[in-house]
Amino acid sequence: MKVDVVDLGSGNIRSVKNWIERVNISSRRVENVSELKSEVIILPGVGSAGSYMARLKEASFDDAIIQHVKSGGRLIGICLGFQIMSSFSAEDGGVKGLNLIDAKVHRISCNKTHNGWEELRLRKNLMNGQSFNDSQKLSRKTLIDGRVFYNHEYGLINNDADAFTIPVSSSLERYT
Repeated sequence: MKVDVVDLGSGNIRSVKNWIERVNISSRRVENVSELKSEVIILPGVGSAGSYMARLKEASFDDAIIQHVKSGGRLIGICLGFQIMSSFSAEDGGVKGLNLIDAKVHRISCNKTHNGWEELRLRKNLMNGQSFNDSQKLSRKTLIDGRVFYNHEYGLINNDADAFTIPVSSSLERYT
């Protein structure tokens, strides 16, 4: 398997490539939409939604990524790359996303940031029946246990009642 990592000229491309290659998966940095050829595309992201979407559109990655997903390809969004998969982000005065997820991104209340290490625990029995787990058989483990680092001011609220969601912080409130 080979993974294409979209490079829009900013962000955490090097750390994402290092992470992927550390687990023996071949990856390549893609700067031109015509180079997209892998079954899996990763959208890493650091920055703000407005400039990220502008660069994505300017390079014609937006339409190519939407077509990739519609034709059955896999897409992984990391941080801002995940946020722009939603239909809308409140960042930068409001930005239309790729609309791949029925969700909206809102600023975390009280001008707080979600910054620091947190435990992440996923129990496989609680994921049964979720489309991504059933179709991908993500792990043989019954408990996936680890830590993740967060550094953001915005949170994604998924509107799909059938989606598997995990709150990552008590500071994220449900928006209506």
